[in-house]
Amino acid sequence: MSYREPLVTVITATNPGLLAVIKSVLDDAEIPCITRGEGFQTLYAAGPVEVLVFESDAEEARALLKNL
Repeated sequence: MSYREPLVTVITATNPGLLAVIKSVLDDAEIPCITRGEGFQTLYAAGPVEVLVFESDAEEARALLKNL
């Protein structure tokens, strides 16, 4: 992992509950992630939120999240 390494989207969450589970799974696997679009969610309408990880972690992250 390098801080100059590209980030890639591994999953898109459409509700805050799913997003919390995704973050927890990645955190447990010690895979750092960031989100894009999370600030646009509201209590009544949740837009899609992209979860991004370093390119070198993407394959493992997708495998962990494939059944969500």
